[in-house]
Amino acid sequence: MNEELISFAAQSARFLQDVTVDCCQQFFWMTIAAGIFGFLMACGIGANDVANAFATSVSAKSVTLKQAVVIAGICEFLGAMLLGASVTSTIKGKMIDTSLYADEPGVLMYGMLTSLVAASFILAVANYLALPVSTTHTIVGSIVGFSLAAKGFNSINWMQVSKIFISWVAAPVITGSAAALFFWVTRKFILLSQSPYERAVTLYPFIIFLAVGVDLFMVFYKAGKNSPQIKEWGLKFMIPAGFCISLFLAIVFHFVLSPYLQKRVDAKMERLEKAKTDKENEDVVHENAETGEGGEKKSAMMKKILGEEDGEEEKVEEQDGGEPTISTKMSHSERIKKNMSASFHKTVSKIGDATINRDIEAEAFAGSAKAKEMWETGEEFDARAEEMFSYLQVLTACLLSFAHGANDVANAIGPIAAVIAIYNTGEVNSKNPVPKWIIFLGAAGIVLGLLLYGYKLMISLGYKITKMSPSRGFCIELAASFVVVIASFIGIPVSTTQCQVGGTIGVGLLGGEKGNRSGNLNPLFVIKVILGWVGTFVAVCIINAGVFAFAYYAPSASGFR
Repeated sequence: MNEELISFAAQSARFLQDVTVDCCQQFFWMTIAAGIFGFLMACGIGANDVANAFATSVSAKSVTLKQAVVIAGICEFLGAMLLGASVTSTIKGKMIDTSLYADEPGVLMYGMLTSLVAASFILAVANYLALPVSTTHTIVGSIVGFSLAAKGFNSINWMQVSKIFISWVAAPVITGSAAALFFWVTRKFILLSQSPYERAVTLYPFIIFLAVGVDLFMVFYKAGKNSPQIKEWGLKFMIPAGFCISLFLAIVFHFVLSPYLQKRVDAKMERLEKAKTDKENEDVVHENAETGEGGEKKSAMMKKILGEEDGEEEKVEEQDGGEPTISTKMSHSERIKKNMSASFHKTVSKIGDATINRDIEAEAFAGSAKAKEMWETGEEFDARAEEMFSYLQVLTACLLSFAHGANDVANAIGPIAAVIAIYNTGEVNSKNPVPKWIIFLGAAGIVLGLLLYGYKLMISLGYKITKMSPSRGFCIELAASFVVVIASFIGIPVSTTQCQVGGTIGVGLLGGEKGNRSGNLNPLFVIKVILGWVGTFVAVCIINAGVFAFAYYAPSASGFR
C-alpha cells in the first residue's frame, strides 16, 4: 500500500512538473527576445556607466579617448568574465515578492522581458540626451513597474525601494563632501605648496597605499557577492589582502618606479614645451606669409607647413597621345581587391571618426559656453605635479571599471538568466545559474556600447560640470570608492554614477577664479542631471507598467492562463 502511494505521488509530481514545463515551452520566444534586449541593455550600460568611470581621466588628459575605450573595455570584460556572477538573484535587491509568481512562472518571464525592453529604451534616451543616470536604478524601476501592473502595490517591498530615493540625496552629498575634503587636503598641502612636484613625489607611496588599498577592497567586496569562496573568507581576507597588495605596490614604487616615473614626467614636460615653441614659430611663419614679409621666396618651414616641399608632386607617365596612364596594368581581380580594401579602410575610418577619434573637448566647448568659461577661468596647478596624479587617476579608474564589470553586468544578464531558468525548469527560484555565454553576452554589449556611444557621456561628466584635472579626477574616484564600499555595508543601493557626479560637484566648489566657487560649477547642468535620475526611474516604471499591462490584460491573453 505504501509503495503504491509513493508511486502515485511520484507520478503526480512528474505530471505536475511536465505540465508546468510544457506551460513554459510556449514562451520560447521570450528567451530569444530576452537575449536581444539584454544585449541592448548591456550596450546602454557601457555607454553610460562605464563612460562615466573614465570621463574624468579623458577630460583631464590622463588618457586619450581611444586609450580610455580600449582600457575600459579590457577591464570591464575581464571583470565580468573572471569575477562575474555565476549565480544571480531573480530580482536585484529583492524589490518585489517573487513568491507571488510561483504558480504563474510565465508571468514572471514576461515581466523580466518587458523590464529589459523598457530599461534598454530609457537608457537609449538617456544616452542620446547625454544624461549620466543609474543603470541599476533603471532596471529596478522597470521591474517595479511590471510588478505593480501584475500584482499591485502589495507586491513591492517599499522599504527597499525607499532606499533608492534616499540614495538620490545621500550618494551625491556624501561623495561630494568626501571629494571636497580630499581635494582640499591635496590642494593645500601639495598643489599650493612651495614645491608641489617634489612634495607629490614624496607623498606618492602613501597615496598609493591608501587609494589602491581602498579600490582593491572594493573589488574584493563586489567580487565576494559572486564568489562563494571570497564571501566565505569575508572581511578577514578582503581588508588585509587589499591593503597588503597596496603596501607592496607603494614599496615597489618608492624604491624602483619612482626614479623612472620622474624621468618620464620630465621628458613629457620637455616634449610639451618643445611642441609649444614649435607652434609659436609656425604661427609667426604664417603671419609673415600673410603680411608678405620675407619676399617672394618661402621659407623651408613654410614650405613644409603648406606641403610644397620638393618631391611631393605626383609624377604621371604619359602616352604618346598625351593621355596619362598607369605604367603597370592591374588585372580585373586585383582592381576589385584594391577597391574593396579601399572601401573597407574608408568605412573603418568613418566609424573611428564618429566614435573614438572625436575631439570631445572641442565638441564640449562648442556646445556649452559655460563649460568653456569654467575651463578658461578654473584654477591651474603645477603641470609636473598634475602629471604624477594622472597615473594614479588611470589606475583607480581601471580598478573601478574592473569592479563594475564584475558586479554591475548583472543589471543586464540577471533578467536574462531568470527568463532562461524559468523556461528550463518551469519554476520560480530566488537564485538562478548564469551560464558563461550569458556573461560573455553582457560583457560584449558593455564594450560595444562604450565604443559606439561612450563619448557623449564623457563630454557631460568630464567637461560640463566643472574644470577637470588629474588631481581633481583622482580625488573624485577615491571618494566614490569610499562611499560605494560604505553604502554596501549599510545596505543602501547607491549608484557609482551618482557618486561620481557628487564628487565632481564637490571638487568644483574649490579652486574657481579668485575664489569664485559658484563660477566654477554649471548649476543648470547639475539640476538637469539630478532631474534625470528621478525622471528615468519614474518614466521606466510607468512605461514598463504600460507595456506589461498592454499584453497581460488583453482580452485574448486572460492573464496568460
